[in-house]
Amino acid sequence: MDRKLRHAAGVVLVCSMAATVGMLYVQGRVLEALPLHLCSISALAAVCLSAGKRAGLLDFLWYLGMPGALLALIFPAPAVSRWQWLFDAAYAVTHALILVIPMLCIYMGEKPRSGQTLRMMVFLQGAALMASLTNHMLGTDFFFLSAPPAGTPLEWVFSWGYDTYIIFLEILMFCVCWGMDVLCRKIFR
Repeated sequence: MDRKLRHAAGVVLVCSMAATVGMLYVQGRVLEALPLHLCSISALAAVCLSAGKRAGLLDFLWYLGMPGALLALIFPAPAVSRWQWLFDAAYAVTHALILVIPMLCIYMGEKPRSGQTLRMMVFLQGAALMASLTNHMLGTDFFFLSAPPAGTPLEWVFSWGYDTYIIFLEILMFCVCWGMDVLCRKIFR
């Protein structure tokens, strides 16, 4: 039963992501659907994890995906759409399932590995570099490297200057990864 629930959650996540991409495509904004946001990468990782055991994916979701999705649910910043209610629903479902799928895996006995902070930060730097280059070439704002998401506390940090904003993001992500590592060591001894 647990495996069926895990697979069903993955199917719902795929449908939610497809709805988001479809709405962006119809509005001529398909570039925004490129999987270069942390939550987009996390959603793809969660879909793959829903299909079977993958230690590296569970690690990624534990250290980066789940905290990012939780923050996205606490401080929602969905893109504007002509079908806003549907876009908001897909946003909420996608981010909730980024949390639920790894939790189902943990419930089924899988465990994230401790000591992965450095590895996650290296991955994050590479992904941020790719997002930054894409932002520069296409005028997008992946990883919110160009500007903070509207209506979030990051706007306040951004008001101190762009360099301060980027340094804050780096420190924040390190602290999140380190905190998840500490939590991992305490929970999964």
